[in-house]
Amino acid sequence: MRFSRVFSSLSTGRLMTFILLLCVFIMAARPITDPDFWWHLRTGQHILETKSIPHEDIFSYTQPGRPWITHEWFAEILLYAIYVLSGHGGLILVFAGIITATFALLYLQCGGRPYLASFVVVWAAITSAVTWGVRPQMFSLLLSSAFLYILHLYRRGKRWHIWLLPPLMVLWANLHGSFYLGLVFPSVYIVGAAIENVLAGSKDTRLTWRDLRGLLLVTLITAIAPILNPNGVQILIYPFGTLGSPAMQRYIMEWFSPDFHLAQFQPFAIYILVLLASFGVSRRAPNPIQFLFMLGFGYASLRSARHMPFFVLTTAPLLTDQILHAWQGWKWTERYRTRPERRGRWTVVVNWLLLGVVLLGGAAQVSSTLAGNAAAQRETFPVAAVDFLESSQTRDRAYNLYHWGGYLIWRLYPERRVFIDGRADVYGDQFIEEYLEVYQLRPTWQEPLDTYGVGVAIIDTGSSLATMLSERADWYRAYADEQAVVFFRQEGG
Repeated sequence: MRFSRVFSSLSTGRLMTFILLLCVFIMAARPITDPDFWWHLRTGQHILETKSIPHEDIFSYTQPGRPWITHEWFAEILLYAIYVLSGHGGLILVFAGIITATFALLYLQCGGRPYLASFVVVWAAITSAVTWGVRPQMFSLLLSSAFLYILHLYRRGKRWHIWLLPPLMVLWANLHGSFYLGLVFPSVYIVGAAIENVLAGSKDTRLTWRDLRGLLLVTLITAIAPILNPNGVQILIYPFGTLGSPAMQRYIMEWFSPDFHLAQFQPFAIYILVLLASFGVSRRAPNPIQFLFMLGFGYASLRSARHMPFFVLTTAPLLTDQILHAWQGWKWTERYRTRPERRGRWTVVVNWLLLGVVLLGGAAQVSSTLAGNAAAQRETFPVAAVDFLESSQTRDRAYNLYHWGGYLIWRLYPERRVFIDGRADVYGDQFIEEYLEVYQLRPTWQEPLDTYGVGVAIIDTGSSLATMLSERADWYRAYADEQAVVFFRQEGG
């Protein structure tokens, strides 16, 4: 009898929801090619082995002892623990699960479930997929979605969940530096709902002044929560230093504005156009909360591609509301209204067969991703060149590419330290300019190499710097492949 109930419970709507989540999981299961992953992994190892959190730079020879706010320490412990238990494959699967949970919570906030919500959420996932990876930022995505879901429940009368925000904020402040978003979300609700009350908007979902006082109290407690971290009040300053760094804004790609000439940003462009078109079709303005989210995160995402996921997380429920409103106002709606689903035996059988096919296809795709992870890393990082460095007898200081620094830390630390890596907040704008002075062959390009006693260079094959070093008598090429080249400095050079 129990088996019969389970068998007959697979409705077409539930199948649609499952396919939605599986699609997100498959998209999220991707090879580990984020350049910062490696120094995160090494940091987690260092913390667990030494039972201490570093507060100054330990990985470079150019900035020894420079203050380092290790704001992602707990995420790095989790990364290394998962790696020890299950390797790269386990990390890929766990972070795919984190991303899937993020969009599952978004799905629960959207109207038109299961069909309309599924399509919108999948498109939102495709839009933000360019920023995904095995990286601490994914914890921020999940917690952002959780905060928004809790606020969604609060607006609909489920009040006690709001007290989850302060402990979640403590967790967030120890996982990633974007924890200030946990204050932005309820603040938008407070301001938007206050405007809505003044304008005497819709009463069915409007927060009363009493509700707003309760939300304000929880928000104030949440604002204090981040100081419960190993860096104390310094963590409150850290995000502003990152956002205010001119060098990071100019040279780090994920801080660039979306380039709509590239295919990877086309889903975002289409998402914006569909969202704007929905206002014309529905002829209904968003409520103040929705408007503030759309305006604020719309600007942020157009300024920096790394903010695109937060735009879709805050606006996907608005998009489904607009489409539903337009649908309900269409004169032909009644003719095409969805009828109650009839679960005949053959319908259930077909659903289970489809589920089996989808599971097999998804498993095959994810297995292919796991199997291809090592090859993807060889294409992205100088694996063979680092093998050569490990086998060489020299221990001279090496100049390296910015985005290879993390991989060198994982492979060579503590025997070797790097010139630079992805911790731009540690190195600062002035040193990043020194790094670029060499790589871009500015007039004084040799000075930083002399200042820091560089005797080795591991750089990309075909770069202008590689061409210059190969033509100089004081450097000789010790190793080269299609990806990387290693130069040694001649004695007395």
